[in-house]
Amino acid sequence: MKSALLATVSWLVSSTAAGPFGDTISRDVPLSPRRAGFRDAVSTHAIPMRKHTLTPSTSHPALHRRANVPARLRNIYDVYYSIDLQVGNQMIPVSVDTGSSDTWMVQEPYECVSFWFDPGGVANCGLGTGFIGNLSGGTIPDLPPFVRSYVDGTFVQGFYGREDVTIGGITAHNQRLALVNYTYWHGDGQTSGLLGLAYPYLTSLDGPDQNQPPYDPVFTTMWKSGVIEPVFSIALSRNEDQGNGTSGVPGSGKQQESYLALGGLPPVDIDQATWARTPIHGMRAVPQWGFDTDERGMYIVKPGAFVLERGGNGTDAGMELVRNTTQIPVLIDVGATLSYLPKGLVNELYAAFDPPAKYMSTGGLFYALCNATVPNFGVQIGESTFYMAHEDLLRQTARDPTGEWCRIGVTDTDSPPHVLGVSFLTNVVSVFDVGQGEMRFAARKRY
Repeated sequence: MKSALLATVSWLVSSTAAGPFGDTISRDVPLSPRRAGFRDAVSTHAIPMRKHTLTPSTSHPALHRRANVPARLRNIYDVYYSIDLQVGNQMIPVSVDTGSSDTWMVQEPYECVSFWFDPGGVANCGLGTGFIGNLSGGTIPDLPPFVRSYVDGTFVQGFYGREDVTIGGITAHNQRLALVNYTYWHGDGQTSGLLGLAYPYLTSLDGPDQNQPPYDPVFTTMWKSGVIEPVFSIALSRNEDQGNGTSGVPGSGKQQESYLALGGLPPVDIDQATWARTPIHGMRAVPQWGFDTDERGMYIVKPGAFVLERGGNGTDAGMELVRNTTQIPVLIDVGATLSYLPKGLVNELYAAFDPPAKYMSTGGLFYALCNATVPNFGVQIGESTFYMAHEDLLRQTARDPTGEWCRIGVTDTDSPPHVLGVSFLTNVVSVFDVGQGEMRFAARKRY
């Protein structure tokens, strides 16, 4: 193990925000579970999510970045999570995404096209069976077409209509959604669309002018109807469900399932002492996007610090420390496999592997030997530091062609947005409380 002392980089941007209970709180005030009340009870509407593992060359709806919102991410399309939506009387498998707001699916039959500058290409969108027939609420008149473009060149195009949408026994009646009938896509044949869980504001970024009136997405319609509180939570498993009948049962020791829980918490074991809270920031929090509004669109938070330690076992403190307290805005994004953080911070992380990680042009990312000593790396929110498990930092399932080098679960991005993706989210339960304008996190017990 290398013994050079790591430098400390530290500067603090202070701010306060209106607290969820009428008080004014600092970002560093820890959450008291008692003050959180029933919002932190286990939900009766917890829907198991399927984890999908893809080859690195495959991309997927939940992993695409919308072209409308500037985002130069080198995403790695190898993990995503899905559920089944009941749309009318049909069950449609869709990706779950906290980085977008629209719910859409392909309508059978639809036209799949090859990339526009490759006339000889073979059209193979890789989408599953879509919606068959017509929506019971019909097409919404006098609206422009539904169009979404993504930075990798893919796009979906279709129209808006209305239908009842049910998730976990909760129904959004007469919900506005989109059916897609023309697309260039990269899928794996397992899903047919996308469930967007972000704020209504993102629905206004539609078409070339990005100035359409926003509408209520599925989750917003559900909580406004009063059947659930305006909160959902997510627990992602890094492992596949073992199907032994005890998955997800608190105290069982077997928690292989992932959950989307509406109105409360998922049924997984958490460390109650680690609860932390932080405000959700408006779109102008990422100045490079050029928004002039504090309207919330995505789940943007500002961690108090990023902590890097050598030694320890992934939860115990190590001997040497870098504590970067630059409060940068980050997106909490279920649709991103990796976490994307500033180059200087990530370079410190790479150097802390023993032997150090190295860049591989064949994969376009940093890798370390699969048997390397892994440092501790955590994200501080409030008074709690949430460490990424070593198997999330050094991903044994994502290897180079030799099989000796494993992909690092954190990479750098040259410009914002920064992202905490699946490599972080598999270690916590994340509570998206849109009613109080805050996120809460608690560490999952080891599984």
